[in-house]
Formats: sequence, C-alpha cells, structure tokens
Amino acid sequence: MADGKQWYNSPQDSNSGKKPAGKPVSPVKKASGKPVARQPVKPQAGAAAPSGKKAVKPSGSVPVKTNGKRPVKPAQKRMTGSQYTVKKNPSSSIIPQTQPADTKQEKSIIPKQDNAGKTTPAKAPRRKLTAKEQATAREQKKIMEQAKRKEEARLKEQAKIEKSEFKHKNPSQKSAESRAIRNGILGAIAVAAALLVLAFIVHHLYDYIAEKPHFSFVTTGAVEHTIGAKALIVRDEDTIVASSSGELVTQITEGSRVAKGQELAIVVPEEMKSTVTDLRNVQSQISDVQQELILAGNVAEADVIYRNYNKNLSAILDSVRFDAMSGNLTNMSSYGSSVNVILDEREDEMSRIDFDDERIAVLRNDEKVYEAQVEKYASRINAHRPGIVSFRLDGKEDLLDYQMFLTLTVSEIKSYINSSVGAISSDLSVESDMPVCRIAQNESQYLTVYLSSNDAAASDFAVGTLHDINVRTEGVSIDNCKVVRCEKDNSGMLITFETSRYVEDLLDLRTVDIEIVITETDGMRVSVSSLVNADYAPKGNPCFCVFFAPDIVVSTDTFAEGAVFNINILPVAAAEGEGEDNAEPLPGTSVISCTVVHTEIVDGIGTIVAFSTPNDYSGLKKLDRVYTGGYKASFVDTSTALGMTCEKITVTDYSGMASVYQNNQGFVEEIRVILLDNDREFAIIDQVGRSTVPNLDTVIITNPKTVKPGDKVD
Repeated sequence: MADGKQWYNSPQDSNSGKKPAGKPVSPVKKASGKPVARQPVKPQAGAAAPSGKKAVKPSGSVPVKTNGKRPVKPAQKRMTGSQYTVKKNPSSSIIPQTQPADTKQEKSIIPKQDNAGKTTPAKAPRRKLTAKEQATAREQKKIMEQAKRKEEARLKEQAKIEKSEFKHKNPSQKSAESRAIRNGILGAIAVAAALLVLAFIVHHLYDYIAEKPHFSFVTTGAVEHTIGAKALIVRDEDTIVASSSGELVTQITEGSRVAKGQELAIVVPEEMKSTVTDLRNVQSQISDVQQELILAGNVAEADVIYRNYNKNLSAILDSVRFDAMSGNLTNMSSYGSSVNVILDEREDEMSRIDFDDERIAVLRNDEKVYEAQVEKYASRINAHRPGIVSFRLDGKEDLLDYQMFLTLTVSEIKSYINSSVGAISSDLSVESDMPVCRIAQNESQYLTVYLSSNDAAASDFAVGTLHDINVRTEGVSIDNCKVVRCEKDNSGMLITFETSRYVEDLLDLRTVDIEIVITETDGMRVSVSSLVNADYAPKGNPCFCVFFAPDIVVSTDTFAEGAVFNINILPVAAAEGEGEDNAEPLPGTSVISCTVVHTEIVDGIGTIVAFSTPNDYSGLKKLDRVYTGGYKASFVDTSTALGMTCEKITVTDYSGMASVYQNNQGFVEEIRVILLDNDREFAIIDQVGRSTVPNLDTVIITNPKTVKPGDKVD
C-alpha cells in the first residue's frame, strides 16, 4: 500500500473451515526510516496458531498504523473446548489429536475495549473437564514424557558418538586424557603411600619419644641420717721460724712426710732475686732441649721419668682447676710451690742421664754457677722432728695447743669455730724470726662442733661412743670417730671427736663443713622414685610395725588410726607357772603409749599395724631371741581397755608402706613392702611377713609411672 499501512491475514474460521484470502503485506519501516521486508505468515492446514493460541480476526479489518513501531496484536478470542490442540514436539513424530467438541456450545465471548481503543479479552468461566477428557489429557502427558526421555537418550547417544569421532580425529586429545587419567591414578597411589609412610613415622616417633620402663635389680645399701655442722680441726703440730727474710723456695711438696734433719726449703735474700731468675731461665732452657731429644726418640730412659712425674703434676693441676671453678684462689701459691718442687725433683733425676748433647753440657755448667751463688747467700730450713710438713699457716698453730685444747671453755672454742677460715693459705715471702712452715703429727686430730639442742640430744653423743663423719667437699668419709668431750650449755652442746684417719687430706684446712651420722640402716635398697602408693610414717616419734600372720584374726576397727595401746609381752612359762625350780623366770617386756598410725591387710600374707611411740621399743624386736620358749603378746586399748592377745608377732622398724613393680616373667606385678628407713633419695625395704619377695634377685621397675600392674613388658 502506498500509505504504509498493512493488512494482517485473518486466521481460519473454526466454524467454516475456510481460509480467508490473504492481502498483500507492505514493508514496515523501522525508526531509522529504512524499509524492512516482512514475510507474510502462511498458516498450515490443520495446524494450530503459534504458542497454542488461536489467532483472532480484528473486527472490521481496520488497518493499523505502525509509525515505525512494532504493531500491536489485536486481542484474541478464548478458544473453546473444541479448539484445544497439542503443541507438536519437533523431535517427535506423534501427531497431536484434537479434543472432541463439547456437546453444549459455549456462549460467545465479546471482547471489551478500553478507553484507548485497545481490545481486552473477556474472562470466561473455567469449565470442569469430564472424566474422558482427563484420561485423554493424562495419556497425552504420558506420551509427551516418553517422547522427552527418548529425545534426551538420543541426544546423549549423539554426544557420545560426536565425542568418539572427535577423539578419533584428534588422537592427541585422546592421549592427553589417557595421561590425565594415568596421572590421577598415580597421584592417588602416591598420596596413599605418603599417608602410610607418615603413619609409620608417627607411630615409631611416638614409640621412640614415649617413656619406657627402666629395670634394675634390688641392691644392698644403707640410708644415713646426718646432722650438718661446721667443725674446727686441731692437730698436734708446731712451727719452724726463718733465720732471715727473703723469698721462700721449697724443696719438698706440700703434705710430704719428712724425717728429722731433712731440708725443707731455703730463704733467698732480696738481693739474690735476679740470680734466682737467671737460674730458673737456665733450667727452663735445659728442659726445652731435653724435650726436643725425648721427642726425637733418642733417650728412652728420660721418657719414663717424664711419664712418672706427669702423674704427680696432673693431680696438682686437677686441684687447681677445681679451686678455680669454685672461685677459691687462696691455694694457688701453695700449688705453685708444689709444682716447682716436682719440677726440681724431675730435673734432679734427669741430670743423672747422659743425653750426649753439647747444648745441655753448656747449660749444666751455667746452672751450677748460679746454684753456687744462691746457696752461698741463702739460709736453709730443716725439719727438727719427723712428721707431715705444710707451708700453709694461719697463725693459730701455737694458740690451739693439742694438749690444752680439751681444757678450753665452750665459749672460747665457739669463738675459734666462728672466726677461723676454711682453707689455710701460704705466702712465699717470709720475715726473719717468723714461722715459715709447720710439722704435724699424724697420730690423731680433733674435730670439734657446736650443735643446737634442737638438732640432737646429748645422750646420742655420750663420751666414748663412735660416730661416722662425712666430709663431702673433700670426698672423705671418716669412720668410727670417738667422742672425747660432750659439754652442754644454755643453747646447745659442744662435741669433740678424735680420729687418726685422713690427717694428710685435711692438713690444709682449719674449718670444714661435716655431716655427723646419727642413724644408719642397712638392707635392700631401692630408689625413692621406684616406690608406688607410698604411705610414709608421720614425723616426730620413732615408729615400729607389728605383723600378724593370716591365721590370726585382726579387726581393723580395733586398730583404728589414732587409737593408743599398751603392748605387754609375757613369757609362756611365767604365764602358766611352769619352768625349772632353779631357773630364773624371764622378765616381761612392755611398751606403753603406742599410737596406731597405719593398718593394712595384705592379701594372702597377713595384717600390718604400725605404731608411733616416744618410748624404747627395741625389746620388741628381740622377742624370738629372748623368749625361745614362747610368749603371749597382749594389745590393750587405753581408752576402752579392750584389745586382743596372740602368741606370735613379728616386730620391725617402720618408716612407711609402699609398693614396687617387678618384672614377673614379662608382666608387671605389684608387691607391697615395708619401708624400714628412707631419705630423699633412697629407701631401705623389707618383705612383708613371711613373703619371700622382693629379694636381691628381684628386677624392679625404677620408673613405675610408665606402666601399670598386668602390663606386658620386655
């Protein structure tokens, strides 16, 4: 049309079945003004309108102006039941069936027009489908679902075929996928292997780090209870004075035993110091040449002499290192003197060896010249009696007279103990008419201490009793020190011990810290760390325990903790009035005020009752030896006057009850034991009653926290 209008083809009339004649279509212009060709719509015979809707013929066939815009479609009529059609699936060959027309024809629906002139379809009431229509609809739905599944299967098969063809045409893609699969499998295997290795490492690392049980045999030993104190050392000694002043040059080592008249040292005057220095230099040169010849292997005899004297030098050097580490420098001058003496003795022996060397011969001549000059002007010091010589002095040698010491008052001796130094020092510079050395007798020495009344009782240190003393700083243990004086005052007691041992070892000391052994218990010894479920006796009074055999009925209620008993032992002969006429009846034994501190029934062994008492119970430990004919032991509760009587008991010292773990054929077994004594490090144990374990063949676990009874061990 020349005016730009377009006539739409009217759809087929549903009643007449005829196709209206189509009108030509004019090109539609876009907003840009250019004509766009529009293809006429050709409806197919028997096909439904697009989107399942039936086209509605515009009333009056009024042409619509586009004005460059998309034309607005006229409102469509609502399709009646006879006009329902099924949209054809392009992939299916099923021909949709037309719904049968309803017998009753619906009323015609007149479309409404709004104010703008647009046609709005009127809403028709919803008609209820009949049973036949519903069955038909379900059948059609089922057919459509089957067609959809077939189409999906066909598409999957087609994609698979295309993928196979693509792999066939592209072999590199196939090999890449194969490599990817192979790499994935290998990666999974590698990850699994790494996890297994990691688990193996973690298991063995935990097994390595985890603490394992340690084993040890039960050994014999002792536990000591000591009292620490500061001791003053007094010896039978006197001093030797110098006739002139100068520098002291020792001729023997510190602590050497000397004879009467033996030369001990020389005093070199001040003006001869340069000569002494020259002498030392010549001797040093001789030593260097000798070392050179010895290293060359020319003189075997000299090598033997050096080795022998090196042992003595090593001992002094060890002492120097020990004092240097502890910060004690007071003994260095004495060590220097001893080293010089050893070197002089070594040189004296080396001078007797013919090295067959011109250099040594020349140096020996110079040495003799210097020695002659020194001896001409130096004064000599000789021993006036035999004994042990020391060049260390503290000025108390003449004050602490060996004979007068026992008569000094307690206050005077306490003053000496507090004011005296430990190690005695030496000085190589001497003055005329002043002491330069001392000679001590080695027959005996005194060790005097002052103890507080809270530390010990005077009855423990009666005159004539023997005690062991440990000097840990010197590594010395002095046995059987005899008490020669024990005197009390208001705050404590003064005790003097006498011993003839280790005089040389303590020669350079005036005071020293010692440990006096009060009690000592021997037996099977184990470490405290190997004890399990330990129940220690309370501090205070000494304790003992009574063992009742399994055939003796013992009530734990009778021996409740805290109950106080009197224990009486009556011989059988005295109890029954029997015995020989001429034999004296044996006296009984009694221990009163015995407080129960522990009661325990050991399965299959018996009952243990431990008591604490301030009284002497030593007689109870001798029952089997004293009352060979038998006895009766009665236990009477002091509060209720009740108790029990039996004919056989076993009494031992008591420090507590504990368990030890033993290795019994590869399995951990718990054994209850009695603690006879213990300190912070060790414990002396004993068997419970008639048990035969533990013994010296028992293997115990020293770190019992790593296992429990019944565990398997190697």
